[in-house]
Amino acid sequence: MGRIIAWNKGAESIFGYSAEEVVGRPISLLVPPARLSEESDILERLRKGDRVDRFETVRMAKDGRMIDVSLTISPIKDAEGTIVGASKIARDITQQKKSDQMVRQAQEELRLYAEELEKKVLERTARLQESLAELEAFSYTISHDLRAPLRAIQGLAQVVLEDYGEKLGPHGGDLLSRIVESGNRLHKLIEAVLSYSRLGRDQIELKPVLLEKIVAQVIEEYPNIKEAKAGIKIDSPLLPVRAHEPLLVQCLSNLLGNAVKFVAPGTAPDVRLWTERKSAEVRLWVEDHGIGIAPDEQRKLFTLFSRVGDPRQYEGSGVGLAIVQRGVSRMGGTVGVESEMGKGSRFWIQLAAAEEPTPSRASATG
Repeated sequence: MGRIIAWNKGAESIFGYSAEEVVGRPISLLVPPARLSEESDILERLRKGDRVDRFETVRMAKDGRMIDVSLTISPIKDAEGTIVGASKIARDITQQKKSDQMVRQAQEELRLYAEELEKKVLERTARLQESLAELEAFSYTISHDLRAPLRAIQGLAQVVLEDYGEKLGPHGGDLLSRIVESGNRLHKLIEAVLSYSRLGRDQIELKPVLLEKIVAQVIEEYPNIKEAKAGIKIDSPLLPVRAHEPLLVQCLSNLLGNAVKFVAPGTAPDVRLWTERKSAEVRLWVEDHGIGIAPDEQRKLFTLFSRVGDPRQYEGSGVGLAIVQRGVSRMGGTVGVESEMGKGSRFWIQLAAAEEPTPSRASATG
């Protein structure tokens, strides 16, 4: 085993020995008994002329403390190249080891916490999905079962109004008319809730859809849009999208229906539609010049039963935009709005782009 022939202030600071205490004594003075074999291995490597670089081990201080050190050991040769000793540099890495241990412990705790959090999220998501499924089934069943007695109430009230209206007098006839009107509103609400519930259960398949064709179909076939006698401008061509056509028709009819409905009294609706490419998606804009939507109302606009405007002036169920949001989401898209009070609104839906259909040879050549 080698002996210590030189000792500097750095070594004194690490191990606590002065030069007078260690010079001439064996290096094993600093080596814990359980690690004595390390020195034999190091000396053997030095005899071969090898350098030991950044060897991490444990050494013993004067007071018996164990110190984590990093050793760099180089052979010392005489003029003839014979190895006559070794230069050993020890660096105290105790604090670094503690820091590394703390980092590893923190990482392990973080990993365990992340696993536990993920487990809780999965469990709660499963419970939430189960609850939502039960709620949708319940709302669908209730809405569906309400239709039959509602139709009976409407029908009977209408019969009484037609057959006995004169006997009831103006006041009685007015009350029955209110019953019929309230029944009609409730019927519309039930149908809207049923439509919303079906969106979560029906299977859909996405295919290329020509927006130009769908928009024209909605304008032509939906009475509330046609009856509004709105000025509807379409910036052609509208880019095609990948969508579920019946679902897209429903979403567009709700957006266009709102665009022609929420205008100031005595104002003719004015609506503009156009599309723009957004990377691999297409955004369809529906712009109106209606009453606009306040910022606080915009934040909850796409939630179920959310209403804007005076309900006494603008009839509705508060389900239409929730259907739009859910329908577009089912098609893998997004929906949004930009609006300012008194200056109208710009709603948009964004879906995956579809390639323009290639015309057949017969149609291309006439």
